[in-house]
Amino acid sequence: MNSKNIAIAIAVAALSKTTSNAQTVYSDSFSSAGDAANYNTFVTAGSTGPSSDATFGYDYSALGIPSAPNTTDGSTLGLRLRVDNLQTSVSTTVGAVEVVTKNLTLPSQYVFSVDVWGNYIGGTSIAASGSNGSTGAAVGIGTAGTSLQYIAGNDGLLVEAFHDNGGGVNNEYRVYTGNTHPTPATSSYYAAGTSATSASYTDPYYSFLGSHTAPAAQISLSAATQGGSTPVGIIGFAWHTMTVVQNGTTMTWAIDGHTIATVPDSAVTLAGNQISLGADDSGLAGNSTAINQLLNADIWDNALLVAMPEPSTYALAALGAAGLYIARRRQKS
Repeated sequence: MNSKNIAIAIAVAALSKTTSNAQTVYSDSFSSAGDAANYNTFVTAGSTGPSSDATFGYDYSALGIPSAPNTTDGSTLGLRLRVDNLQTSVSTTVGAVEVVTKNLTLPSQYVFSVDVWGNYIGGTSIAASGSNGSTGAAVGIGTAGTSLQYIAGNDGLLVEAFHDNGGGVNNEYRVYTGNTHPTPATSSYYAAGTSATSASYTDPYYSFLGSHTAPAAQISLSAATQGGSTPVGIIGFAWHTMTVVQNGTTMTWAIDGHTIATVPDSAVTLAGNQISLGADDSGLAGNSTAINQLLNADIWDNALLVAMPEPSTYALAALGAAGLYIARRRQKS
């Protein structure tokens, strides 16, 4: 899917969000603890109990985080995922937590979007991955919903962005098709190209993500770890909207409207119709200190699944919706 088409598809999602629910298949702002009943939650084991947790209805203003970009009522309630924060050691090869929908049926063509904020505790500053900071925010599409979807195993399409610079050499942005991990060097999926560094935050392609500082409340709490600024090209300490667009031929993963990777449908076997949101820890270093538990977290808000209308319909609708979407994003930035 080219950049023009993905912009149209995202605009259609914005149109549905702002003017009508006629095309909406599923949406959730995760604003109530009771929302947990709508999901299956999977967590890897720690040395003496669960390594991670999922909290629905979490008030993320406690971390100084502003309202998510697609929130319309100023709420700061969402879904918090913490990975490997509850144990001093972890008994699995990769630590992970995931929530997965129940009873969804994916349309033949659709747009799925969700807001995500990646938070972590720094070392001498947030420029470093810090203590237990090598974690990523993951979206899974087409899982059966009966098992954990993470980098060590999944049954659909899994896309993941590590929100610090600890994702591993040239592995900041990851695509998994089932249990296969196509890299830029082994596939032509990545918009940044096919070089060995095309999935690294150091690639100039990802400069649109900029560099960010931690919220003032976090700096006040722990200036030693939350001072400084992030490297350019990572998603940490800012709201971003992740999107997966299925156009009937390919699935395109984008962040803030910028294509990250496009995967042919023929390259993916989907085991079901469910969508997952998760967090992985590739560093696998459990740390149960209070400051780690507070600051190492992914925040999710405003999940939306919209069925795509026929191309002629959404092309016309997008003419008005694209301007509305862009204006709204600028107001929230």
